[in-house]
Amino acid sequence: MQMTAKYCSNCDHILHADKYHCPICYTDELELMELSGYGEVYSYTKIHAAPKSLAHLAPYFIILVDLAEGLRVTARYQGEDLEIGKRVQLKEVDGRAYVFGDV
Repeated sequence: MQMTAKYCSNCDHILHADKYHCPICYTDELELMELSGYGEVYSYTKIHAAPKSLAHLAPYFIILVDLAEGLRVTARYQGEDLEIGKRVQLKEVDGRAYVFGDV
């Protein structure tokens, strides 16, 4: 499973992939790096009334994941048992959405 971010080769800062320059040192010398896809649940909510395009998944969890590399991302969670601090792993990328599950 591929999850990427941009990396500043000038100051070693990791950025979200849609940035064009480093917010720390302002250089545009950014490289694409692959992330591990492992992290911990920072926060979550359970969606019961889903938008029409996701109604077939309801109820489902939306989670904030603190990745091992230091970024925080929003994702869906596949599974039933969920708690803050739980270790999770990227399972798939569905369109533009990350889907995490148990390690």
